[in-house]
Amino acid sequence: MHKKVAFIGSVGSGKTTIIKNLSSDEALDTDVESSVDIGKHLTTVGIDYGHLKVDDTTSLGLYGVPGQRKFSFVWDFVKEGLWAAVILVKNKDTESIAELDYLIDFFDISQDIPCVIGVTHVDQGAGGFTVKKIKETLKKKNLNLPVYTIDARLNTSAELIMRTLIAIDESN
Repeated sequence: MHKKVAFIGSVGSGKTTIIKNLSSDEALDTDVESSVDIGKHLTTVGIDYGHLKVDDTTSLGLYGVPGQRKFSFVWDFVKEGLWAAVILVKNKDTESIAELDYLIDFFDISQDIPCVIGVTHVDQGAGGFTVKKIKETLKKKNLNLPVYTIDARLNTSAELIMRTLIAIDESN
């Protein structure tokens, strides 16, 4: 069985990085040089893709979408047939925190879909403020989702996210 996992979040939240860490094979990324100042040199303009074999019968397609809303037409494709979602939020980034509300609505996140929120860039300062704001957003939407502070560059963080998605699915 093949299941689709979407990695969504604002620009620079670590979607491409975490997919590269998780993928069993070399991940495909669609990064190009940014023509405007978005706080980083490269940006995703299509769908990043990785593949993760869970066991002999289950594999996961890892789909990363661009963080800019102008590429939201790509989001529609990834949203179709979604098994799970990982929402990445940049620590202490007010735009990234505010984008969470929109992403939850756009991707129809509910308690029926395995979903984990990862706060990235915690190496740049404690994530307490960001986690508090995320929990406020979740409370307004009547959602109870796991929220972790992670480093998208580390395999341990990537594996924590995936193990949590699988555990949520098994408990439903």
